[in-house]
Amino acid sequence: MISTAPVVVAARLVRIAVAVVTTGLLVGYIAISSFASQYGEATPMILDTKSSDTALAAAISEQESAGLTCREKPALTDVVLFQRGGAAEVTILTFDEAIQASAAREGWVRRYCVTP
Repeated sequence: MISTAPVVVAARLVRIAVAVVTTGLLVGYIAISSFASQYGEATPMILDTKSSDTALAAAISEQESAGLTCREKPALTDVVLFQRGGAAEVTILTFDEAIQASAAREGWVRRYCVTP
């Protein structure tokens, strides 16, 4: 006849293992959900499409009066409006010059002016 003592011990071990795994999963779920609620939410991003920079507006106006269309989306062109860091004026550079200046962190490309 089979002794019931090992069966009872095995059943207790299974119950304890299930309780430990369930508790661990519950603690993990609570930790992840609290982390996600604090850091996982998307923050709204507001893009300023209108610039109050008069130098940029003047440069765009000048290029558009020459028959070009200026836009923020990158495009291959020979007319790039570039603003050096700390400077108020916007200069006209070629595409290659603008890429080199941006790579050197001298400033940033403000607009790409292309033929329509």
